Amino acid sequence: MSVSFPAISPTRRSFTPGRYATKKFDSISGSSSTRLYGNRAFDAQLTMDFVTGDSDTTAILNSWHESKGGAYTLTLPSSIFTGTTSDLANQIPSYLNWRWAESPLVESLFPGRSRVQVRLVATLDA
Repeated sequence: MSVSFPAISPTRRSFTPGRYATKKFDSISGSSSTRLYGNRAFDAQLTMDFVTGDSDTTAILNSWHESKGGAYTLTLPSSIFTGTTSDLANQIPSYLNWRWAESPLVESLFPGRSRVQVRLVATLDA
């Protein structure tokens, strides 16, 4: 099951491309070899900050609850990547499944306005 993330543009976004499944083996002589156990990166991180009104904050929290805190994957709208060139956006693989890495953090700025921090992690689901 996949849950929709709200179509809101973040005010700040950071992306870590993840890692490949590798293992380094060291011998007694000091030589080593590294094995690659897959051809896809995983555990990518997407961290976003939003400054939103109450309705958009509620939509983000609803997405958290509907996905059961990361049990279900998220469908990310293109607005998440607004302001990113297509070359850069293409560096985020489409095979990744996004999930909540942790619960969203809501900071009230003043009545009706909040800063919401969201951290997502990308998984390879079979």
